[in-house]
Amino acid sequence: MLPFASRLQSLVHTTGAPLCVGLDPDPSRMPAPFASTVSETASATGAAAFCKRIIAATHERAAAYKPNLAFFEAYGPDGWDALDTVCEAVRQSGRLLVLDGKRGDIGNTGRRYATALYDRLGGDASTVAPYMGHDSIVPFLENEGRCAFVLAATSNPGGSDLQALRADGEPLWRHTVRLALRAGEGMPGEVGFVAGATRPQLLGEIREVAGDAPLLVPGVGAQGGSVADVLAANAGGPLLVNSSRGILYASSGDDFAEAARDAAARLADALGG
Repeated sequence: MLPFASRLQSLVHTTGAPLCVGLDPDPSRMPAPFASTVSETASATGAAAFCKRIIAATHERAAAYKPNLAFFEAYGPDGWDALDTVCEAVRQSGRLLVLDGKRGDIGNTGRRYATALYDRLGGDASTVAPYMGHDSIVPFLENEGRCAFVLAATSNPGGSDLQALRADGEPLWRHTVRLALRAGEGMPGEVGFVAGATRPQLLGEIREVAGDAPLLVPGVGAQGGSVADVLAANAGGPLLVNSSRGILYASSGDDFAEAARDAAARLADALGG
């Protein structure tokens, strides 16, 4: 399998933008035919059907899709089947599949998580929580061609509670980035980092420390991040900019797929400009 960064670069060239569409099927926000308890497409089946419509409508401009595992796991056993269906739709679209579960455990437990994400669901990348140290990252780097996006500086308001704490004169996120890079030395997989769009100066600092590692950037649009700020801070490095709500819920009516397509195209145009 080709390295993740190489496939990312190829798809960004094909689609014209480093756009990643987040798939967060929220029953309270999905159009009524997919979320209603009286519909034939209700519950987990409805979530899968909704996501498949979004993929079909947006894949010409999206380089990747990022299913958020929590929105599928919340349905119970049926949710795993729905997630498998959505992952297959992403694979069939030819786009990268980033599985967002923020896993992070050691030894055999971490490896079983990696098996589920990479071997069973066919993910190209996963999000990884590094709080348990380097051996919570390594299991997600043992698969050739896959990328572990390690949480570095997230876009949520509470992200700085720990990430900005100073240790040995530096913020903790710097230690995290260097730790992950060391963990990735000589491994078959690649290390990437999650860097929120809501703090562009910090994103730029992460790019300096991370070198040419891929960045997964949430927080553009609904969370207030600016495309121009992200592109400037990234300084031309490998990049995926994620948008979920701004595309998924561009309309709650029958035109939701068309509205999602248009929203994805606008963001892709901005990112490619």
